[in-house]
Amino acid sequence: MQFIKDFVRNLVILVVIGMVLFFMFPGMMKQVFELYGILFGPLALVVLIVIALPRAKRKSR
Repeated sequence: MQFIKDFVRNLVILVVIGMVLFFMFPGMMKQVFELYGILFGPLALVVLIVIALPRAKRKSR
């Protein structure tokens, strides 16, 4: 369940940043989203999944 929460949180953060930049610079961001969407779309999804994976917890001494 923690994986899903982390994944959704990371996805929301990326969407919010993209929307803010799109409203500030619509023409430029449209070109950027098209280019990077084609080049790095699948890679970004993999990165989101890897970051959301549960982290090993260390024992405190």
